[in-house]
Amino acid sequence: MKQYIVFLVSNFATFYIVSIIETMKPSPYTVHYENLRIWLKQQREESGLSLRAASELLGRHHSVLGKMEQDRRKIELSEFIEYCQLIGADPHEGLDIMINSMKASKLV
Repeated sequence: MKQYIVFLVSNFATFYIVSIIETMKPSPYTVHYENLRIWLKQQREESGLSLRAASELLGRHHSVLGKMEQDRRKIELSEFIEYCQLIGADPHEGLDIMINSMKASKLV
């Protein structure tokens, strides 16, 4: 028997009933993204740039880059390439890491 905790959420007088199961869905971020994030952070640190310095050069708030590195925000492809260029990393290497991670998980 499914148990429900009902949350009533108002959106201009429309109410939605959401089950607790739906509110506890796993994160959309995968281990593949985690491998990419670790690589991105290592590349930034090897370039000698702090998070704040990189964000200033990129013209973004440091919290945006921090969220990218901390698995709190998905990484758009165009910003990934721009970030790689900024820190002197090869975006192909980062994509290879993600592709290899995805291939490895299918073999398990």
